[in-house]
Amino acid sequence: MEPNLQKYPEPALQDLLADPVILAVLKRDGLTVDDIKEIVETYQQKALTRPS
Repeated sequence: MEPNLQKYPEPALQDLLADPVILAVLKRDGLTVDDIKEIVETYQQKALTRPS
């Protein structure tokens, strides 16, 4: 097997946030899909501006 080839690739965030089980957990925790997207975008921006 090639080193970069994953047997079980990670699902896309979009797919995870459409999953009924994930949606139920978010609802139970008082969160929305938009809350998660905002957290991810904030992390991505911080990661891009962090010095190497």
